[in-house]
Amino acid sequence: MMRSRNYQIFSVIFKERFREPTLEFIIPLMFSSNVFINAFYERGNFTIYGIILAFIPLISVSETIAFALALRNIIFVTGDHIYRGSIISFLTLPIKRTNLFLMMYFSDVITPYIIWLTTTEAYILMSGIPVPQFLILIYTIGYFFTENIILSIALTFKSAGIATLLSSFIIGLFFIFGGMLNYYELIQGYHVLGITSSLNPYVLLLYEAVNRKTLPCIYEGITIELIIAILTFFFSLNKFKRLEI
Repeated sequence: MMRSRNYQIFSVIFKERFREPTLEFIIPLMFSSNVFINAFYERGNFTIYGIILAFIPLISVSETIAFALALRNIIFVTGDHIYRGSIISFLTLPIKRTNLFLMMYFSDVITPYIIWLTTTEAYILMSGIPVPQFLILIYTIGYFFTENIILSIALTFKSAGIATLLSSFIIGLFFIFGGMLNYYELIQGYHVLGITSSLNPYVLLLYEAVNRKTLPCIYEGITIELIIAILTFFFSLNKFKRLEI
């Protein structure tokens, strides 16, 4: 009985975010947009360089769609419910807040990621292009790193406008100025590259591809991202459990 009730609640949450024809449109679009892997693919000395370019967010359409879809769900669905107070209709349901949060998190964040991962891996398999799985790992950690930060902001400020502006500023700061800072560190010396690499590791990946030189600090950077992603997830869970309307 409880499983049936939980399934019904999850079904309501999921369908609110993915009304028809959202999935019917998004899945083939994300699959076909991976054509940029072929567009940047160059056999020979620049093979890895071209593949890395194809997996940089904003250049990769499928990655951008997954990120934007999760952002929309967090800010303009879950966040909007909190701002308008309509979240109370979910909080009064016969379900633990932790379970409710996990259902929303799965629908908001994990579902777009699963669609991206499935379509990307299927395209890689069908295209026969040797894409390093390390690139998949980097985007995966970066995806949850950014989305969990956005979720924390949305639950803290409870305003779609503030959450959108602040999230755009912070993520843009990480990606753009983080990339510039990494470039500066590569020129001046690797003083704090282990820390700054967490802001935008793609600059370092391109450097490795061009110079054929390994930078161990990349692993330090993605470890920092992973830790922050985990911390912000539990921070968001705690905020949701203490949510007052």
